[in-house]
Amino acid sequence: MIDRHKADKASEDAANLLLRIAVAAAFVATPFFQLFSQRAIFILPPIAGALILVAGVTLAPKLKLRDIFAFLLSPLGLAASFLVFWMLLSLAWTPFPGEASARLIKSLLTLACVLPAMASLPARARAANLYFLPLGVALTAVAALIFATPVLSGGAESETQENLAIGMEAALLLLWPALATTHLRGRATLSAALVIVAVAAAVSVPTPGALAATALAAIACVLAWRDPQLAGRWIGRLAAAVVFFAPLAPLLLNLKSGHNPPQWLVSLKIWRWQIAHDGLRVITGHGYNFVSSGYWRGYLPPQAPRSMLFEAWTDLGLVGAAATAILIRLAYQAAADQSRRLAPFWIAALTYVSIMGLLGLATTQAWWITMLALALTAFAFVTRGDYKTSRPSAPR
Repeated sequence: MIDRHKADKASEDAANLLLRIAVAAAFVATPFFQLFSQRAIFILPPIAGALILVAGVTLAPKLKLRDIFAFLLSPLGLAASFLVFWMLLSLAWTPFPGEASARLIKSLLTLACVLPAMASLPARARAANLYFLPLGVALTAVAALIFATPVLSGGAESETQENLAIGMEAALLLLWPALATTHLRGRATLSAALVIVAVAAAVSVPTPGALAATALAAIACVLAWRDPQLAGRWIGRLAAAVVFFAPLAPLLLNLKSGHNPPQWLVSLKIWRWQIAHDGLRVITGHGYNFVSSGYWRGYLPPQAPRSMLFEAWTDLGLVGAAATAILIRLAYQAAADQSRRLAPFWIAALTYVSIMGLLGLATTQAWWITMLALALTAFAFVTRGDYKTSRPSAPR
């Protein structure tokens, strides 16, 4: 006769093993191998997501579908849904509908996979699994330090330099859920060591834009440490205002220049000309993916701005930019609403993502969208490790 208790225990052990493999693939192997090849981001996360779903079905047969619908009906979910609707609607007037449709569908499917992955995660994350996050960041940073030596000496190809930079930008994004893990476990020394090795690797690669984003994210984290609600409210308002009032910069600044104007001034002049000649497109935009395809098709000059602000306003117009501003404001509010121990790290990660988009280092590129999905899953996983109760001390 079959012992059902032993069978259930065996299936649970197998599911836990699958979950551990998935976490290692997502948060250790993905950032590490991305230092050497950009294909890693498109191979390892889907495998990890499939393993998480399989393990989740075994550990919790009923997915938390109620949580998914609750998110979609929340203010943040409704704002995201409207922005997605406007992107889909803009495909009707984009000059490149084929390219735009394929790119948008891939991006939406990537981000949509986060919801079932979150719903299938166990209610409580084991500490051994959580430590894969700081391990992945540390391993990636140490590898970047080692392989950055030939880059600095001029012995590496440009593709190698680009891969190292992208790998460190991804590692600095995962740094914040990794720090949240070490903070939850009370490992202050490990947190400090993780920050030191990650920053040292980013300096050696180098990635100045990601370093600037990390510095501003650290400031946001410190501000949120004392009062997450206040910090989330004001930083969110500031970020939303920057997005909504961005066109005022090229319209109001004195754009007179000499024979050799700086790059940023040329970019603003191009944006000003674009606004002056867009007409109704200022409200509707040129359609999703117009900016990305416009660069290499010759619709836009090479000196055009590379910022998320320019892309949002040019692709989606006033309607899309307003929806983006509202979404960012609500995202900061949702980050501030997390537990007091985790909210500063949510706010810091959101600030890092916003600054990276503002600087034009990462907007709608496929690898960056996948990293955003991975970071969201990482934070959801860390949240499962924030236990609301504590184990009572043993009597002496």
